[in-house]
Amino acid sequence: MTEQVASTAPDCTSLPTELVDLIHRMAMVEKGVSSDDSVSWHAHREAEKLTDVSVIAGLKAFMETSDSKDIRRAIYFVLGALGHNMKNEHCSEVLLRQVTAVQDKYELAALLDSIAKVPMLPGASLEPIFHLLTDKRWLVRHSAIGALVNSYGDVVEDHLLAHLALTEDPFDKIYCHATLNKIGTARSIPLLTEGLKSRKRDVKASARAAIDAIQARNK
Repeated sequence: MTEQVASTAPDCTSLPTELVDLIHRMAMVEKGVSSDDSVSWHAHREAEKLTDVSVIAGLKAFMETSDSKDIRRAIYFVLGALGHNMKNEHCSEVLLRQVTAVQDKYELAALLDSIAKVPMLPGASLEPIFHLLTDKRWLVRHSAIGALVNSYGDVVEDHLLAHLALTEDPFDKIYCHATLNKIGTARSIPLLTEGLKSRKRDVKASARAAIDAIQARNK
């Protein structure tokens, strides 16, 4: 019995004690507490400043063995912060491998939002994210669209344009416009121009901003 418990316990032994403590504070659920008084909120602000990439392997092991959604969400946030601060592509590799393992929409959205902060490895397999572009849950769709903001290549742009051409959801359009604003090429302009005809002010404004950004990159 002892061996079974040990084998299924979360593996955080290779992480610094202070980082494990930070993750647990991030994962705290505090009902009726404002942000200024929230332990979790302040812990997230600490996590945003992390720079030690030597902990990535330990975070991966902790993530894969924890049965707590709140702990895993905290780890996603930490990996996103590290990847963003240090421009570390390995963080996106760890996060991408987790996408197919997550079913809960809130946890999945948190994972995708962290991926959005991190540069992608060249040749990274983005099929799990492409699959989520048409997920029936709007929270997941929007985060999946945003998760592609640091990727690149014709295949990524093709998937975004295909979804943009078919969706009737104005928020999906806005999120597609925002991502194409960062990674789109001249190939996106004809479809973005369609957005200028929308009666929705935010759809029209985001399409205009994306067209302007793409044209500025092509000067």
